[in-house]
Amino acid sequence: MKFVNATHRNENDKRVFLNASKNVGGKTSLMAKDFFRNLTYQQVNLADYDIPQVGKGTGEYDQVWNQVKNADVLLIGTPIYWSDVSGYLKTFMDHLDVNDDLKGADLYVIAQGMAIDQSEAVNTIYGSLSHFASRFGIHFIGIASTEKEVAQLNEKLQ
Repeated sequence: MKFVNATHRNENDKRVFLNASKNVGGKTSLMAKDFFRNLTYQQVNLADYDIPQVGKGTGEYDQVWNQVKNADVLLIGTPIYWSDVSGYLKTFMDHLDVNDDLKGADLYVIAQGMAIDQSEAVNTIYGSLSHFASRFGIHFIGIASTEKEVAQLNEKLQ
């Protein structure tokens, strides 16, 4: 996967990891830790919040959004389920209203799964999150699905 250059590389940047895994300390979280290395960041675990399906109220969506908005660096981490993002991330994204709260932020994505060849799933996820970035005016740096790619993606952050 090819990555573009980051625009945010300052010590004081607000860095947020939106963890879309049900295992808050699992592989997705560990890959995020490897990605950020020695940089400080806030981890927001979607599994810790009640965000219902669209049409069933907003639940704790605003609590999550208030932690994510105004991030300079946003890392979204998701396990790959059925060749796509987790239900936690999909439900969160279904609640999004296009606004300028993340305009100009750098977006990084980790999508990890168990399949030997994850390219089809990664392409699907890339398409969805590329559209999200475009709608919100976010600078999409790239998507990683292996530890080697996470290290390469980290080079854009450092």
